[in-house]
Amino acid sequence: MNRENTSGMTLEPSRMLMMAPSWIGDVVMATPAFRSLRERFAGARITLAIRRNARPVLDDAPWFDDVVEVSEADHSFFGTFRLAKRLHREEFELGVLFANSFRTALVMRLARVGRIFGYRRDFRGMLLSDRIEPPREDGKFVPTPAREYYLELARRLGGDVSNRAMQLFYRDEVARAFEAFTRRRGIDCSKRLIVMNPGASFGSSKCWPVAHFAQAADELGADRNVQVVVICAPSERELARAVADHAQSEVVSLHEEPAGLDLLKVLIDRAALLITNDTGPRHYAAAFDTPVVTVFGPTDPRWSDTGFEKERIVRIDVECAPCQLKRCPIDHRCMRLLKPERVVDAARELLDKHPKG
Repeated sequence: MNRENTSGMTLEPSRMLMMAPSWIGDVVMATPAFRSLRERFAGARITLAIRRNARPVLDDAPWFDDVVEVSEADHSFFGTFRLAKRLHREEFELGVLFANSFRTALVMRLARVGRIFGYRRDFRGMLLSDRIEPPREDGKFVPTPAREYYLELARRLGGDVSNRAMQLFYRDEVARAFEAFTRRRGIDCSKRLIVMNPGASFGSSKCWPVAHFAQAADELGADRNVQVVVICAPSERELARAVADHAQSEVVSLHEEPAGLDLLKVLIDRAALLITNDTGPRHYAAAFDTPVVTVFGPTDPRWSDTGFEKERIVRIDVECAPCQLKRCPIDHRCMRLLKPERVVDAARELLDKHPKG
């Protein structure tokens, strides 16, 4: 049966390109839409273009036939043209922009993608052949959960969006690599693992204070059947080390060997609980049905809400939040005044209500 999009035009491409979002958390929140479009265009050969650093997030996902890695060099002026030339060889008939930038739309236009579908924003409307208006009110973007924002793309293309669950995958080889990693790093999977993530690639404003993480680690780690594991990106090693140094109890910090995005999937899948700032691993937890306490300060939870039943968002009301700034220009009160007791209480409630494993 022929399927039509909202413009009334029959759409049955044989070759299709999807441009993934840039942020790790957004990539995870886009997975329901990826799945929907795979089902909708079952007969098409689908290629995913994704930033090289984010590729491990979608490793082993069954929705793509090919993956094109986008490097940092591809974001330069000349790199944009090189990437477009590489994509042009594939003769894509349809392109779907999950990324919001002008540059990604330009790449698709330069690659001569037959039809380019995406949101009209960042001055790129003239580059799109099929445009969706993002929700606005009085000229400003209305906070819209990213998962719903991406699913609307799938819906407009005729996809079934009834399944809104986020999904991630890893193969047996990655699980075996994780077992070796746990032995090297002293992670005891026979205990209830509480994973803590004190960093945030967005900026320092999202980071709950190190001393607060350390106090929460001490209180939760007092249970002999619990092991606290502090994760970090390579650029966040000092944060993870600082949490371990401030803690009075024994904490496993991965600052010497940060877990990559592939091993992190296994760790969060096997964890009893994650405590994190508003950043990518939060959405890993939802994808693996792992309870999570998320500490919010400068950002608005409405942008990233997933409706995950086993998540507790902890925040306080201060007059300057949410500011959406990457660095606090004053005293970081939205995080500093959020005491560890509130996070510990939320963690204990989840551990009691949703025991895992």
